[in-house]
Amino acid sequence: MINDTALGLIVAAVPLLIIGFLALRRLPAVFAFFVVLLAVGLGYLQTTGTVREFGQKVRATLPAGMLPDRHEAKPAADTSTTTTPTEAPMPKKPSAQIAPTYSG
Repeated sequence: MINDTALGLIVAAVPLLIIGFLALRRLPAVFAFFVVLLAVGLGYLQTTGTVREFGQKVRATLPAGMLPDRHEAKPAADTSTTTTPTEAPMPKKPSAQIAPTYSG
C-alpha cells in the first residue's frame, strides 16, 4: 500500500523529471541544477502538507482497484480567520463645530 504523501510525491515529481530530462538532456549541468531546485520545491510542498493533499486528490480521482484502500479526499482544514466585521463605536461628536476659515 502506498500512503498519500508518497503518492503525492510521485505525482508531482515524476512528470516534472521527465519533462526536465527531455528539455535539458544535452545540458547536464543545467539538468542537475533543475533536479536540485525540484527537490527544494518538493521539500517545501512536503513541509506545508500540500503533497499529502495531492495524494488524497489523486487517490479519490483514480478508479477503484487502481490503488488499494481508496477513500474520498478530505477537504482541507479552513485555516482562514474570516470574521464578520462588527460596528465600531461611533466617535463622540464635538460640541461645537468649527467652521473652516479661508485665508486667500
